[in-house]
Amino acid sequence: MHGEMAGMEGKGKKGGCKGHGKGMGKGHHGMHGMKEMEESPKEYAYVREVKTGFDETVAKVKEELKKEGFGVLSEVRVDTLFKEKLGLEMEPYVILGACNPKFSSQLIGIDINSGSFLPCNIVVYVKEGKTYVGLLLPTKAMSITGNDKLLKVAGEVEGILKDVIERT
Repeated sequence: MHGEMAGMEGKGKKGGCKGHGKGMGKGHHGMHGMKEMEESPKEYAYVREVKTGFDETVAKVKEELKKEGFGVLSEVRVDTLFKEKLGLEMEPYVILGACNPKFSSQLIGIDINSGSFLPCNIVVYVKEGKTYVGLLLPTKAMSITGNDKLLKVAGEVEGILKDVIERT
């Protein structure tokens, strides 16, 4: 299955975690706000369902990132954090903060404040027994700067990270 774009639709009153009240309503996918859909102006993520389990997928993403010169600077187990801090149960969910020094130095060289967009976040999560890998699109995030030089670098990074997800 090829990756899909995802975005938020409508407005929900409460998140969709177990123990968190009602979800966002019909057509929504819980707290993640990620739903496979056709291209729209609200796209912000690239998401792909994978056939491997959660732990194997996390390991494969890290391996593929390393092949492209990206290091994983942070690994946040959201499910564990929510359980410990809020008593909420949810399926496995991790945020991997990935960074490539070459691209990071290019961005910061163009605009020192662009460091606030780093690292790139890739999520791996389980929803209804299926494993997904998602990426916040660097071009969408960087587009708020209005800087074409930053967007060019973001586009390069985005292409590489989409390839990483496709190989996972």
